[in-house]
Amino acid sequence: MTTFNYNSELIKAMKEKIPSGVYLANTLIDMLYLGKEAVYRRLRGEVPFTLAEAAIISQKMGVSLDKLVGTNMNANAIFDLNIVRQHDPLETYYSIVNNYVRIFREIKDDPMSELCTSSNMIPQTFYLKYELLSKFRMFKWLYQFEKIDIDNHFEDIEMVDKLLERQREFVRESQEFNRTEYIWDDQLFVYLINDIKYFASVHLISHEYVQKLKKELLQLLDELEEIATRGTFKTGKEVSIYIANVNFEATYSYIASSSYHVSLIRVFAINSFASHDEAVFKSVKEWIHSLKKFSTLISQSGEMQRIKFFKTQREIIEGLCV
Repeated sequence: MTTFNYNSELIKAMKEKIPSGVYLANTLIDMLYLGKEAVYRRLRGEVPFTLAEAAIISQKMGVSLDKLVGTNMNANAIFDLNIVRQHDPLETYYSIVNNYVRIFREIKDDPMSELCTSSNMIPQTFYLKYELLSKFRMFKWLYQFEKIDIDNHFEDIEMVDKLLERQREFVRESQEFNRTEYIWDDQLFVYLINDIKYFASVHLISHEYVQKLKKELLQLLDELEEIATRGTFKTGKEVSIYIANVNFEATYSYIASSSYHVSLIRVFAINSFASHDEAVFKSVKEWIHSLKKFSTLISQSGEMQRIKFFKTQREIIEGLCV
C-alpha cells in the first residue's frame, strides 16, 4: 500500500472512531502534541503520519494498524499476548495491571463505556482488591511455570505495595463504567477452592493461611451478594449479573467506548490475550451475550436463584477447612 493510501486509510479509520460532533483535528492536537498547522498538513495528506504517531493513534483510539497494512487479507487478527517476562514477573505483571487502569480511566466517562465478561473464574475486577486472593493467583502462576523454587511456600511470596495499590485501583476503576455485565459459571468458586486444597495438601500453604484465604473468600462473597442484591456498585453505576446454567470453557471479556474496542480471552491464570481486531471484538461480544439465553439474571431480580447461588458458594467455601 502506498504512503498516500495508508495515510488516507488511517484518517478514514480515525473519523469512524470519534464521536459525532468531535473535531478530529482538535483530538490529534491533544493526542500527538502537535501544532494546529502540523495536524492539518497530515489531514490534507501533505505529510504522512509517522510510525510513532500512528502507534499512538492506534493505542489511544483503537485503530487497527494491521488492517490498514493488509494483514487481515486472510482473515488474520493480531493479539497482544501480554506475556509476563521470566526475569521479573512481578514487575511485568504490574505493568499489565497499570495499563488497564490507564485504559479504564480514559474511557470510563464516555456515556458508551461498557465492560462485559462471561467468566468461569472469579473475575479480577473483584478479587484483585483482596491481598491474599490476588497473591494466591500469582503464586499458582509462579509455581506452575517454575518461576519460584518448588520448596517456597505461599507465605514466602512478597507482593510489593505499589502492585497491591495498583490492583485496588484496577478494581475501583472497573466499577466506573456506564454499563457493566457479568455472566458467571455456577462453579465460580469451586475451581479456586480445589486449587487451594491442592497446595495445602502438598504443604505449600499452611493451615493458618488457608484459614486467612477462607476469610477473604467469605468477605468477597458477601461483597458480591450485596452488589447483586442492589444491582449497583458503590460508585452508583449499574451492574447486571447473570448465573449461567451451562459451564464455560474459558473467560471472555470486552471493553468498549464510542472510540475504543478491545476483546480479551483469559489465559495463563493471571493475564489475557487482547485484540483490537473488529471481527474478533464482534465475535467475542456476540458470544458473551448469547450466553444470556442459558442464564438467569440475579441482580435486582431472580431473588430465589440469587439466594440459592450464594448459599451454595458459602457451603463450598466452608468446606475449605474441616
